[in-house]
Amino acid sequence: MDNFVFRKHDNVGAAAAEHDSQFLDDCFVDTGDIKFLFDRKNPKRIIVGRTGAGKTALLYHLAHSNNNVIELSPHDLSLNFIATNKVLAFFEEAGVNLSPFYVLLWKHLLVVELIKAKFKIKDEASYKTFMRTISSIIRKKDRNKELAIDYFETWGNKFWLTTEQRIHELTSRVEQSLTAGVNGKFSNITFNAEGAKKLSVEQRAEVKEHGLDAVSKVQIRELENMLTVLEDNIFDDEKRPYYVTIDMLDEDWADDRIKFKLIRSLIDVVNRFKQLSNVKVVLAIRHDLLYKVLHLETIAGFQEEKYKALYLNLKWEKSELEKIVQYRINKLIKHHYTKGDVSFKDVFPAHVDTKDTFDYMLERTFFRPRDIIVFVNECLELCTGKPRITATIIKEAENNYSAERLQSLSNEWSIILPDLMHTSRLLYGLKDHFEVRIITQDFLAGKFEEIVFSLNEQSTDPITKSLYSLYSAKSANFDSVRNYILREFYAIGLIGIKTGPTDSTSWTRTNNLTRLEAGQIRPTSTVFIHPMFFRALGVRL
Repeated sequence: MDNFVFRKHDNVGAAAAEHDSQFLDDCFVDTGDIKFLFDRKNPKRIIVGRTGAGKTALLYHLAHSNNNVIELSPHDLSLNFIATNKVLAFFEEAGVNLSPFYVLLWKHLLVVELIKAKFKIKDEASYKTFMRTISSIIRKKDRNKELAIDYFETWGNKFWLTTEQRIHELTSRVEQSLTAGVNGKFSNITFNAEGAKKLSVEQRAEVKEHGLDAVSKVQIRELENMLTVLEDNIFDDEKRPYYVTIDMLDEDWADDRIKFKLIRSLIDVVNRFKQLSNVKVVLAIRHDLLYKVLHLETIAGFQEEKYKALYLNLKWEKSELEKIVQYRINKLIKHHYTKGDVSFKDVFPAHVDTKDTFDYMLERTFFRPRDIIVFVNECLELCTGKPRITATIIKEAENNYSAERLQSLSNEWSIILPDLMHTSRLLYGLKDHFEVRIITQDFLAGKFEEIVFSLNEQSTDPITKSLYSLYSAKSANFDSVRNYILREFYAIGLIGIKTGPTDSTSWTRTNNLTRLEAGQIRPTSTVFIHPMFFRALGVRL
């Protein structure tokens, strides 16, 4: 490495795992989580973590370690067809709970994908081969299992159609059932969300009553006992397990109104599929999206506790993140320049401002793989033609890194706090730590004036709404608003809080959505701005 210098565009991998196969194959760090996913008896099957915590990387490793993995995403399943359906939108707006239909839809889709994969059904000829096979496996003596044959005869000849065609056919059944008792009852009715908004109170009540009755009757009777058939007769070989993975649930594949309900129904179905010994359905979901999905609205009988055993919460230790960086630097440099191993310390300085370099960089992350990978890449971007990364380069790279991470945080929480990129500037120019009482009503008013032109009084962002309630309507309690804003900033990781003089500083950089109670923050509590955002927020040390 005597003549070694970094080249233009050198990097240690892509920020997003779906674009990082080159490094994921050789640099995967096993934290012990993967064994829980492989274990079909273990209930953990919903990977929960913040953006960049490694959810997609886990699914990638699972898929490339087993031959029988079915990889799905909402885009593959054409679920936007459901989201844009005007009849469903009409009944949703009228207050009809369509969850039973969404559960049926997911169950049907998963059964079809599993059967297609196991029996390699691609056309009519392969379907006929499958029917001969399944008829010999399931004897027509058990009436419940006999219904499974009826299901395959009814739906099997459509298995090789596109998913959108299958969804269209099932949805058509629901439309007919829902509209049958409403058509003709009301004059000039329009089946869309706007049409439902125009219903009178009496009409809405009647439509809701009819819709609930219609939804309860929408079913594929033959599908009721299908899980038993799959367990006893089809997926009964423990040496040939099947996995279904579903990722990208946080992407923009449907309107939020319907997306949250579809995801909640999917979680319910994943729980039901636990009874299959040799099949495991695995989801990856951001924990902020999961929180929103489960708390979107109150549904009678819904119990969040019964799902918690399904969660695999991702957490990283310093040593594990150190391995990620070590493996990737070694792969980058060893591949291009040398046959010997290369360590982090071979290319990075020992210290930055008297602090250990890796500790300095890690302190400016949420202890997630993506953060540290992005930080290292920002350093490499400034190193073209240079043999080593210096402390000066790290500090210069931190400018871009910090701004990019604040934008990333805003994107991550856009569902709950859409104005975060603007409201985070309430902290601009403050010291890295300060007592809560320095945020007086006049001080906050001055900060609000600085950002108000970037906000909209009609915004759905709860922080924005609380600010307008305080300084426009003059009806809110200042202490309550201040504490609310700090609790939200704490929950997303923008700040840490030391609630009392004998308490330790609390951070939510782990992946649990920890929330403080209103009474826990007092005027003497100390706020610590996260070091990741020092540069982006002009924080004074």
